[in-house]
This record gives sequence, structure tokens and C-alpha cells, in this order.
Amino acid sequence: MRVGWRRLALLAALVVLAGGVRWVAMRATDPVRLIGDENYYGMTALQIARGRGHIGGVSSQASRAWRPPAHSYLLSLLADPDLPLTEPSLRGYVRRLLLLQVGFGAGLVGLTALLGRALFDDRVGWIAGAIAALYPAFIAHSHYLWSETLFAVLVIGALPGVVEVERRRSWLIASVAGVAFGIATLTRETALPVAAVAAIWWVWTAEPAQRRRARLQGALMLALAILVVMPWTVRNYLVLDRFVPVSTVGWFAAGEGNTLEHPNWLQPRGPAQRAFHSAYYEIVDEGERLDFARRYTLERIAAEQPTWILKKTVRNLAQLWSPDSVLLYKLRRGAYGEVPAWIERTATLVSVLTYAAVLTGGVLGIAAARGTGRQLLPCLILGVVVALHVFANATARFRVPWMPLLIVYASYAVARGHNLRRDLAGRRWIAPAGVLLFFFAVCFPYFVVFGGRQ
Repeated sequence: MRVGWRRLALLAALVVLAGGVRWVAMRATDPVRLIGDENYYGMTALQIARGRGHIGGVSSQASRAWRPPAHSYLLSLLADPDLPLTEPSLRGYVRRLLLLQVGFGAGLVGLTALLGRALFDDRVGWIAGAIAALYPAFIAHSHYLWSETLFAVLVIGALPGVVEVERRRSWLIASVAGVAFGIATLTRETALPVAAVAAIWWVWTAEPAQRRRARLQGALMLALAILVVMPWTVRNYLVLDRFVPVSTVGWFAAGEGNTLEHPNWLQPRGPAQRAFHSAYYEIVDEGERLDFARRYTLERIAAEQPTWILKKTVRNLAQLWSPDSVLLYKLRRGAYGEVPAWIERTATLVSVLTYAAVLTGGVLGIAAARGTGRQLLPCLILGVVVALHVFANATARFRVPWMPLLIVYASYAVARGHNLRRDLAGRRWIAPAGVLLFFFAVCFPYFVVFGGRQ
């Protein structure tokens, strides 16, 4: 995928514009209170900067692999090891970290444009970049400390390479994609299954004469991704005396997600989940917490048979694709301070409508895309992501890294214009109609009835 100097200049201008929008949003809303995992990443980064290693989470003494390390290690590069724990000092520290997030948010816009160009053409790329630059959830995430923005940069940055390998079968690009997926796995473990389905996509779309090469390139990409992760896995074994590939949070997430409240199993949280949290956090040793969460999860799955998978699919898909967002979550929690009611209502309306538009356009664009696996790739990626979150837990925040993919396909639907109706002629409209019916008949009402994440 060659990018000429003129295109490169336009892409740089788009990234600078996106960065400016995000910087203004950060400055206009400062200070925004950190919530939940944001505190974990900020404080763990400070521990790393002070030479104490990757320590944080539930217990400063026992939690050494609670979450993947890459985000905290990156933030630690901006941490002052001598930082006094006073409110003014901590506020200045957080501002430095948020500037890095603004940079990642701007970079994600450029990578979304490149992905659109790689999958389709320049026009789709520019439309996708413009949408990503102004997409409210992306702007908001650029002044939060959650790891989704970094993770999105890594996986969306790897995907143009995946597309290019499918086109040119380049060993070098396959290797670079493998390294990117490896670093992404150290940010969120979901990256490794996505790399696996990308390798499957190469084999699936290859001509018969190229399938052996595609298989070898897929194996190379996965091997390099695992090789990047391996030093951390060895470190975990030495520290925890057990095999923990990346982090211990996975079984906690599965335990939380498989705690169905009764009698209303659609309810996102309740006494049963609070009881699980209490029991989990009372355990001091990190390895014992991991064992407890695994046993608990398997017990809950067995107890919910034979309807477990049906309940989990409906509930978790509704939570994952709900019109909720972290912006609305922070507004509900008062993280932005005292906000006039009309601003909160406007933010809710804009957030919900833009998300619904992107989702609708993305679904239609995927259904309309045909040839050279352009329909198969997003189905494989989103399919494996959905499967993981159906098994474990789900919130609107977890879909953020995959929204650039939907933005690209929504941009393709826009670029098709009146031809889109022809693309969906015959029975091709049935699948997207079913997906959108689920969104508007299940996900949207779920948000209205249960509200967003608390």
C-alpha cells in the first residue's frame, strides 16, 4: 500500500486536526475525575517509575499481573518517580498522561483512514478518517486513562498490514503485523484471537497456489506475536509460580459476566455480583484469587444449564452493543463535575445518535462488501470479539477498539450511495436486517430499561 507525498500531507493534516479537537476537549473539561481502572493504570505506572515493578490492583503487595502491562509501562515513561502524593502534583501528573492519550487518539484517526484505504480506496479512507476525527466516543476516550485507545491504535494499526499481506503476500509486513499484535496482546489479550482469525482469513482468501505461503505467513505472524508476549509470561511464572500468559483478570471478568441475577437474569448487576466481588477481593494471594474465580465461573456456567448460552448471548450482546458509552458513564458518575442538565441531555442525544448511525452504516457496509474477502474479514474479527465477550463480561467500553472497523464499513456504505440498494438486492438484506433488528429491538430498549453502566 503506497502512500504518495500529497496523500501523506493530507493524512498528517487530518491527524493534526483530530489532535487539535481532542486537545481542546481535554482542556475544556479539565479536570475529569478518574474512575475505576483509570486509577489502576495511573498508580501502577507510578510504581513502575519508582522502580517497584508492575504492582497494583487489588493489593499493592499481591497483585503483580492483575491487568496486561503495556499500557501501564507506557504511561510510566511520563511519571516522575519523586512525585509527591498531593492533589496538585497528582493533577499535573494526570495531565501529562492525558497528553499521551490525545496523541494516541489523533493517531487512531489516521490509522482508521489508512485502514479504509487498504480495504477499499482513497475515498472510503478519507470519509472514515473524517468520521473518526469527529466521533464523540473517540474524542472522549482521548482524555481518559483506560487502555482502549492504545489497544485500538495497535490492532487497527496492524490491520492495514493484514490486508496488504492478503494482497501482496509480503513476509516483512506479516512480521511487522505479528509484532504489533504481540504488543497489542500485552495491552488486551483479545488481540491474539484476532491475529489468529486474520491468519485464517489469509488462508481462506488465498488462491490454491498461494495457500501454503499464506499458512506459513500466518504461522509466522502468530509465532512473532507469541514471542513478543513470552518474556512477560516467563516473568509471571517466576513471580506467581504458575502459568499466566498475560494477566489474571480474565477469570475475574468471566466470573463477573457469568453471575446472572435471579429472577431477572437480564439485570446487569445486583446482589449476586456484589457477593462475588466481595469474596474475590477478600483473597489476598493473587494466584488463589485466580483459582477461586475459575472455580466460581465454571460452577456458575454449570448451574445455568441448559439455557446458559441463550441467556448470556442476549444479555451480553445487549451490554456490548448498547447505545451507552463511557462519556455517558462519566457524566452519570459526576466525573465532569457539575454539568448543566441541557448539556448532559445534548451529550446523550449526540452520543446515542452518532453511535446508532455508525453501527447501522457499518452493518450495511459489511453486507454490501463483496470480493477478496472484504466481507469475511470484519465478520471473523467481530465474531471472535463477540464470542469472547459473550463468554466473559461485556460493557460498551469494550467495543471502542473495534469501532474504527465499523466506521470504515459505514464509510464504504456512504461511498456506495444509491448503489447500496443494488448491493443489498435479493436475499442480501436479510442478514443486516436481522442484526439491526436485534440492535433496535433488544440493545436499545436494554439501555432504556436498565440504564447505562453504574
